[in-house]
Amino acid sequence: METEDDWDFNTEEIRQTLKNIDHKKAPGEDITSKILMWTFERFPRLVTSLYNGCLREGCFPKKWKRARIIPLTKPGKENCNDASKYRPISLLNVGGKVLEKLLINRVTHALYCNDLLNQNQFGFSPQRSSTDAAMAVNEFIDEALTTGQTVALVSLDVKGAFDTAW
Repeated sequence: METEDDWDFNTEEIRQTLKNIDHKKAPGEDITSKILMWTFERFPRLVTSLYNGCLREGCFPKKWKRARIIPLTKPGKENCNDASKYRPISLLNVGGKVLEKLLINRVTHALYCNDLLNQNQFGFSPQRSSTDAAMAVNEFIDEALTTGQTVALVSLDVKGAFDTAW
């Protein structure tokens, strides 16, 4: 469904996204990012129309959703027979990586331009880290204690909480 805020990807938007892709990373089942960049440099309108077709149709090609899973042995566990010695990595198709990045850029732009994020949102926010979150908590506590208020802090460690989730 289109809204009045929808607009096609432009050539420069795709060029910048392709330039920011890490060309050293291994591709999935499709072409490398260098080949896609080479193709874009020679046929920018063709590549742009490909991504705009995905945008207009609201589709993410199934081929671009596929990942090649490679098991890597964890350091120090090379001689172990346990299946936990492996750390799987997913090699994603470059075409999908580019489309995802184009869409993420659009969503992020809309969130920040329309001031839709809470000021206390630190995770997954550019230029905002866990240090910033800790400093905000520290300032909140200092201000409360200075004015004679009581402060209670609850911390939750969820490391490994989703290890068995599908």
